[in-house]
Amino acid sequence: MLADKDPFDLLERLVALPSPSGDEGPYARVVADLWRDLAAPGGGLDVRLDEVAPGRPNVLALPRGRAPDVVLSTHLDVVPPHVPPRRDGERLFGRGTADTKGPLVAMLLAAEALLREGMAVGFLGVVGEEVDHSGAAHAARTLDLGQAPILLGEPTSNRVVVAQKGLLKVRLTAAGVAGHSAFPDRGVSAIHRLLDHLDALRREPWPGDPVLGPTTLNVGTIAGGVAANVFAPAAAAEVLMRLSCPSAHALARVRALAPDGVTVEVVSHNDPLHLTPPADEPACTIPFNSDASYLAPLGPVWLAGPGAIEVAHAAHEHIDRADLLAGAALYERLARAAVRGRGGPA
Repeated sequence: MLADKDPFDLLERLVALPSPSGDEGPYARVVADLWRDLAAPGGGLDVRLDEVAPGRPNVLALPRGRAPDVVLSTHLDVVPPHVPPRRDGERLFGRGTADTKGPLVAMLLAAEALLREGMAVGFLGVVGEEVDHSGAAHAARTLDLGQAPILLGEPTSNRVVVAQKGLLKVRLTAAGVAGHSAFPDRGVSAIHRLLDHLDALRREPWPGDPVLGPTTLNVGTIAGGVAANVFAPAAAAEVLMRLSCPSAHALARVRALAPDGVTVEVVSHNDPLHLTPPADEPACTIPFNSDASYLAPLGPVWLAGPGAIEVAHAAHEHIDRADLLAGAALYERLARAAVRGRGGPA
């Protein structure tokens, strides 16, 4: 039984296995085995891998012969680079400890207790959340979970999310005309065009929201040109916006502000999301994105989990043992509350 073991032993094993976006396959198979082991005493779960792209499967564990009462879900991928696990007393460091291998371990602990109570618990682990939400989008297209409540795991310091900012990620590509930089009438700099667009985007008074706060913008990557004395024939940048306004409005402005020679390609987007969690749990809003909006067609989503988003993606990413165990208890409470909300006996 997981409850009789040190949860850091399991988490350390999972963190030691790299699972960057695009290469989640080996980790997904380990996660599937964990759910098979969890279900083994009663044999009550059917566990399978559902390939989203070659070598990149979602993990699905569903009650055998009945619809789930509740579905636990989190993403399988982490951001690079790999940071191996390291313990320091009651704290475990490493890539994914908070985002989101820690929440996964908390879900396994909670599921073990809930399955013993007879609750029909399911699990959905998805690939690609850190890049394009491909796993969640695939699940929404292909699965029917009977509108079971979904408890989605992200590091929220064990607070339940009431609102989440939207996202717009675009790739900007500028075209120019190469020429000798001593003769401005003989060439056009793609870099100058791109910089003009980026400056306009940074100066734009983007709409805010009284709950979510301001819309923010980050120029994440930029590249272009061939030499300092040549007008750049091409340049490109990636921009990610955290939205407090509809993504369609933001995209329309991004395109309207683009000068001649700059094209806008949408990488991913979704709108701000307002959720309705139980009123008796600590709550928060979050400025980061998750799979919540992509999974919402499958059932109502409650978003919460152990770990702090402030340390996610960092070299010092970590989780504390007490936080992890509190996350397991939180998932148990949320699952019971979700079943009660559907008229069940929990």
